[in-house]
Amino acid sequence: MRPGHNSHYMANPVHFVHIRNAFRTLGWVEKNDTSDWKLLWSYRDPFYSHHPSFVAIKAMAPGQKVNQLPGSGWFTYKWYLAEVAPKLDCLPITFQLPRARNEFISFAKQHEGQYDWVVKNEGHKGVKAVTPESEAVAKIVNNTLVQQLVRPVLISGRSWDLGVYVAITSSHPLKVYVYNDIVLRFCQAKYIDPVVEPENVNAYVVGDHYTAPWELPATKKHLDKGLNYLQALQRVLKEQGHAVDDLVPQLKVLILELLLKMQPKLKGVSDGYTHGASSFFAMYRFDFMLDQHLRPYIMEVNLSPNLSSTRHQPLAGLFIKVLNDLVRLVGFGPEGAHRNIEMSPEIEQQLSSKDVGAADSNSCQACVDTDCASTQIDCVARCAACRTPAQQQAILDVVSEHAHQGPNWSRVYPIPQDLKELAAQYVKQQPPVGDLNNMLQEWMQSACQKDGTWC
Repeated sequence: MRPGHNSHYMANPVHFVHIRNAFRTLGWVEKNDTSDWKLLWSYRDPFYSHHPSFVAIKAMAPGQKVNQLPGSGWFTYKWYLAEVAPKLDCLPITFQLPRARNEFISFAKQHEGQYDWVVKNEGHKGVKAVTPESEAVAKIVNNTLVQQLVRPVLISGRSWDLGVYVAITSSHPLKVYVYNDIVLRFCQAKYIDPVVEPENVNAYVVGDHYTAPWELPATKKHLDKGLNYLQALQRVLKEQGHAVDDLVPQLKVLILELLLKMQPKLKGVSDGYTHGASSFFAMYRFDFMLDQHLRPYIMEVNLSPNLSSTRHQPLAGLFIKVLNDLVRLVGFGPEGAHRNIEMSPEIEQQLSSKDVGAADSNSCQACVDTDCASTQIDCVARCAACRTPAQQQAILDVVSEHAHQGPNWSRVYPIPQDLKELAAQYVKQQPPVGDLNNMLQEWMQSACQKDGTWC
């Protein structure tokens, strides 16, 4: 791709070095106006009328993309997340105060002795251990969350969390990928139970000024051997006697549980834009804590995860890799220009040559002969002649993502074979809405039978 062949437009005067460098390396030109752009990169949610890029987003043309998903506040804003917390396995039990004060006190009495609690404000700050009958709970008047205290498995005597990068390349059809490395952060001080010393926040809350994994001997020795942060964490937990083989699949399935719950909202909001979900993608960081039994909980989801290594320079390598891999995954890498939503003869030809989920010509002819109503196969999923342009585009997009996901992204949805058993209950409880989801899942099952890399 020659420099300037495509251009991206950054919605904010962003000072993030790694983001700018990633695009410049790939030949992109940064613009500060809304004419002739391909990619609008915004650090914050741009879907509000007062945002400087809102008019440009509402007038998007086919093929233009924004790196945020409309409606993502439903799972990145903790106040909304708390509304579904009692109903999902992936989240610690959470109540909104003062609105749900009576509900919280009633639940705590019914489960007396089973849980301890912490309060935190909407910005995830001001964390403090409390009891249901405490004066602190009774006096809460501003929006505050009271949450089940997760007592962590410790490493080197410290509490910690791990951040998992998650890319959503579309909300309809739902397509989700998880990165194969993590951000690992430790508390500044050794753990002290917050019920015992609630004022010692640095001992149980991972703050902005955290202890990095290369600063602890337990993890540093593995990082020095060339392991990534996820591999180093798994090695340390295994040395402590924990079974870690199921850890990553558990993280993926809990991410999926939350996103399946939110997908109808995401699709509904995206449908309000001219080209629907095809105009948007996003990357988030899901922050997990593991309790003493290694059960993971999603503590928060970061809308625009920090990709600046100013405070922790060794993270530069991870951030650069994540950005480059994300850009390639969504079709903006050097392998070719971004896919255009409008079908062309060239795209039709590209699709037909890679349509590995297609049925044989005889079966497709039977579909055509029955106006695509054959009972023998799913005609839409298996035969190009029975698809609308939007259905064709959905398959083309997933073909491109499959080709460009590389070794660092793992598909979570459509569900791969190795997650089907673990994810079955969540898919049954909340299947994604929209006709493209079933079509794409059926297509990928057929592709898997012909090519194991699709499994």
